[in-house]
Amino acid sequence: MLNPVRALFTFLAKPHVQTGLTLGAVAAIESNQPSLMVRPRTDQALVVAGSIASGYVVGSGYAQVVERLPVRSPMAIDAVAGAAAAAFVSTIGPKIESSRPGALAVTAARLRSYAATTALATSVLRRGVRAAGPYGRFAGSAAGVAAAAALAGGAFLYLRNRLDRYESGERIPPDGSDVAWTLAIGAGVATAVGGAVMAERKAANASASALSRAIGGPAAAWMPLTHAVIGGSAVLAGKVGMGQLLGKIAASNRSTEVRYSEAPTTSLVSGGPGSAVRFDELGLQGRRFVSEASPAGRIDEVLDEDGSKDAIRVYVGVESADTVEGRVALAIEELRRTGALDRSLLIVGSPAGTGYFNYIPVEAAEYLSRGDIASVAIQYGSLPSMLSASKIPLAIEQHGALLQAINRELDQRDPTDRPQVVLYGESLGAQASQGAFTGGGTVVLDDLGVNRALWAGTPYESQWRREIFAGGPHIDSSIFARFASIDEYRDTPADTRSVIRYFFLDHHEDPVTRFGLDLAYRRPAWLGPDDQRPPNVSPSQRWVPAVTFWQTAIDTKNAATVIPGEFKALGHDYRADLAQFVSVAYGLTDVTDDQMASIEARLRRSEIERAAKIADGKEPVG
Repeated sequence: MLNPVRALFTFLAKPHVQTGLTLGAVAAIESNQPSLMVRPRTDQALVVAGSIASGYVVGSGYAQVVERLPVRSPMAIDAVAGAAAAAFVSTIGPKIESSRPGALAVTAARLRSYAATTALATSVLRRGVRAAGPYGRFAGSAAGVAAAAALAGGAFLYLRNRLDRYESGERIPPDGSDVAWTLAIGAGVATAVGGAVMAERKAANASASALSRAIGGPAAAWMPLTHAVIGGSAVLAGKVGMGQLLGKIAASNRSTEVRYSEAPTTSLVSGGPGSAVRFDELGLQGRRFVSEASPAGRIDEVLDEDGSKDAIRVYVGVESADTVEGRVALAIEELRRTGALDRSLLIVGSPAGTGYFNYIPVEAAEYLSRGDIASVAIQYGSLPSMLSASKIPLAIEQHGALLQAINRELDQRDPTDRPQVVLYGESLGAQASQGAFTGGGTVVLDDLGVNRALWAGTPYESQWRREIFAGGPHIDSSIFARFASIDEYRDTPADTRSVIRYFFLDHHEDPVTRFGLDLAYRRPAWLGPDDQRPPNVSPSQRWVPAVTFWQTAIDTKNAATVIPGEFKALGHDYRADLAQFVSVAYGLTDVTDDQMASIEARLRRSEIERAAKIADGKEPVG
């Protein structure tokens, strides 16, 4: 028992370890400030762990570099490096940080300043305790206790200041037990990860020494090989485990639900009589989607009118054909078969990662158009959006191919005899939908025959959205706009509203629209001066390198916690405004206020009914 304890104290006595741990502790406390979403304490513990690890890597890495320098006074290096870095940030930083290289340089200097200051402080404390040692054991112990008490007191005040930010932003701060729990668990997770890294290093050292003795040559020469073998084995094991997990998730796409096990009896949807695609190949989300098409009777009931049509829904599953070309061909065949191109409105949707195509905007459009509508979507994967990043190129290619095929089909018709083609995409589906236009400005939309579009919660990484909002050639800035709510739209001047054809619905506090890798090294515009921040972004949050990245990453996971039938306009939940945005975005405004209220009530009821059907389970019938 003594050796591990002695080894631990020996490890903790290293200057670079103390610097890393101190900066990690500062980062952990910083992570206890408000961000875009409210985080459960388990998630906050993960933010703490990531912040500790980031702080440790920065602090320890800097200190180890200084330790290797051939200088007699590392403290002098720390003082000069910290002051120089701080001066660079304050003088040159504002001039260059708008560009990506400039932001990287400024953040590197800022981190160097943090690390140098931390190293200097720990050196001063260390020297103070050592200086007291010669005057007796009591004095040395007292100096150590005093230093520890000062650090603990300072950490408490620092933490208290971060929690006070919640109240200044009119939020309820987490209680003391939650904070203690998250700090403890986060530290434990960070320690476990650090322990695994150290274990790998020791195993690599031991293996290199063994190879040196058995085969010859210096042990250092064998280190790359031993690291590669051990690290590669760990990566392979992780990949196998992840593959098995993803395989189980993807397998649910083929499962059959009790309430969605029977093929539709109408020929107006895919999987029904005469369909070119089999119902059992539509996947879990596809079977739900086509089964929920709005019949004329229900549309009439909701609108208190007569004469509506049965809505058309076309869906092609990822298993319906092996290639993009095959799936697109099936979609076109289904559009022809169902008479979809004879309707006045065609919604071309890009689903999310699992194949989910939000029912609410489609159902709302079916009511608003009196059923004179068709919708089409093609599945490209079967994993949740957060696990589908690798599928984005495929999704973009497939959506672009579908739009091109539809446009070719409609070009064969008289211009007066073609439906209005509109787009809908949400979350990853919005990014995939927009990806088909990258580099083409807004002109490409007309080239593809896209009349209107509504995208909700577009991910930050959408390149086309960045392009058009930046302006430039082939971009007509008057025909698109971004809104956070229907009230923002209504507050826009009427003459401006009248020419908008492409709508971005993005909540200010939606982390999906804010999260990107550059959060680790660049302060985003939405965390600028308090008087310039968007609504619903806490005035108490400040950008901290790496820490804000971890906060927003976890916020993304918590962005859309929804309760069926309880529509909200918060984070990544856009249900509350969708029906009204469908109305204005697609030009379906021929409804009264009472009819709109009836549509929204029916949408809530439909969601509750779907949730009840899904809750009945996936066991096969009979």
